[in-house]
Amino acid sequence: MRSRALVSLLLGALVSAACLWYALKDVDLLAMVRGMGRVGVPWVIASVVVGLLSLVVRAIRWRVLLGAIRSVDTGPVVSATFVGMMANNLLPARLGEVVRAWVLARREQMPVPTVLASIMVERLLDVLAALTIFGLCLAVLPDLGGSAAGLLKRAGLVVLLAVAAGVAGLWLVLRFRERLLRACDRWSAQQGRAWLSRSLELLRRFIEGLCVFKSGAQVAMVAGLSLFIWAVAIASFHVLAEGFALGLRPLQTALVFVIVLFGVAVPSAPGFVGTFHGFCVAGLGIVAGIEPTQAAAYATLLHGSQWMAVNAIGVGCLLADPSASWGALVRFTREQ
Repeated sequence: MRSRALVSLLLGALVSAACLWYALKDVDLLAMVRGMGRVGVPWVIASVVVGLLSLVVRAIRWRVLLGAIRSVDTGPVVSATFVGMMANNLLPARLGEVVRAWVLARREQMPVPTVLASIMVERLLDVLAALTIFGLCLAVLPDLGGSAAGLLKRAGLVVLLAVAAGVAGLWLVLRFRERLLRACDRWSAQQGRAWLSRSLELLRRFIEGLCVFKSGAQVAMVAGLSLFIWAVAIASFHVLAEGFALGLRPLQTALVFVIVLFGVAVPSAPGFVGTFHGFCVAGLGIVAGIEPTQAAAYATLLHGSQWMAVNAIGVGCLLADPSASWGALVRFTREQ
């Protein structure tokens, strides 16, 4: 298990190093620093505040998902969310998701697997919301001339159709979950393979997580919150872009955001160092033709300011939580 974690850590470090090299290879470092210094502090603060607001909305959505299992106050959910995001910034292997499940389960005396199931559903909702935004951005992309615009618009429609198909598939899984699980159990028993049993156990947990949806109104609320989370996060990108006077239109900012979002999904060093910078620089160049030095200055200030703010609040939430401690958190992460 430790060897697998070590391989994951090394792979993430290599990917981050490659992305960081790409982000900085054509950059004048002194000009980059001067560019960051010219941005007014109010712009940075505003961007950070809006980014933190997106995490609060994320916590509210998580509370709605957990509400079908057990009523939880908003405070502990917000606190666990910030502790988890801090852990993602400081620990390898994306342990932040497991950490926030552990923090909330410990505080509210809930089973960790149950809380993890709700987080799995969250991740699915995030993917669907991000794909929806990406598809909409491409579908309404302004005319670029030639065949490129038509191709991108068709790609956007394909993405939206894929999202619709995914939602329909999830509805079918919920509708026929008992039959599906029984069929999977029979097949697993026939095959008699340990890896298959473990995979089916993950599937069972995922389906149990989907069962938090009890009504159409709850589904609509969670879907709306999912889109709102990314809209607020995009706004934090746009605020700082205004501070840099990049001249981005909201649609361009949304496309850059989605590029960064899918970029940080690949293995990386803790805190998405390198992947965030590389994909942000690439996105700004592709979408708006921003030159590398200015793009790198924007990516570095955006990532650094958000990173420090989330970590500061996460540490404060951990210290204020009577049910957890830094020592207990370290012991828990070592066991993962």
